[in-house]
Amino acid sequence: MNLSPIKARRSFLLFVSLFFSTISAAQILVQEHGTIPGTDSSSAHIDSNSSRELKKAAFRLVPSSYLVQYAGSIGLFSAGAGWDYGRQKQWSTDFLLGYVPKYDTDRAKLTLTLRQTYTPFTVKLHEQVSYHPLRTGVYLNTTLGKQFWYKEPDKYPNSYYSFSTRLRINIFVGQDFSYKLKSNSSYFEGIKFYYDLHTSDLYLVSGVQNKYLKFDDYIGLALGIKLQIRRK
Repeated sequence: MNLSPIKARRSFLLFVSLFFSTISAAQILVQEHGTIPGTDSSSAHIDSNSSRELKKAAFRLVPSSYLVQYAGSIGLFSAGAGWDYGRQKQWSTDFLLGYVPKYDTDRAKLTLTLRQTYTPFTVKLHEQVSYHPLRTGVYLNTTLGKQFWYKEPDKYPNSYYSFSTRLRINIFVGQDFSYKLKSNSSYFEGIKFYYDLHTSDLYLVSGVQNKYLKFDDYIGLALGIKLQIRRK
């Protein structure tokens, strides 16, 4: 998927717009209707308990947060949605679409990222402010484009490249602050600011094998904002 800079930007903005519009519409639909659209009381053959279970199951598919991020080896900017779960909401699964400018290459690029985050500790700083001294996890990132591959092409000698150029495995550690909104009727429940220090499988091996590399040659910084949706 080789994209010109203008087409890449348009595709990125269009995808993000459609993604968020679809998710928002689905959430409003699930919150306002307990049955499947197009049915009424005369045609539906499920009782109220079944209807509530159906609504509950469907609601779990709706993201509990939207997020935007700067850097992180997944694009200059990325945006997506996440699902928070666990007794203390300590687990989070995020899906992001990233945009990489062309820089010194001939094409801009898009990336896809699936991230799993764990925040085991919560420190209550104020009635509305919480602090997570540790957030850590792993994410998989792929860059879209025909020039990238999972397995080296036949034109290269066997085992010439030991890493895939399309898929990166990343680990990270960081912290975040959460601010809970006072209003009980707003669409958003709170906002979270986070930062992560991260490295990938390729960077980590390079850092170990090449002693001349500096810390910031294989460790990167990501900054993000997460808007948490009110779950009713």
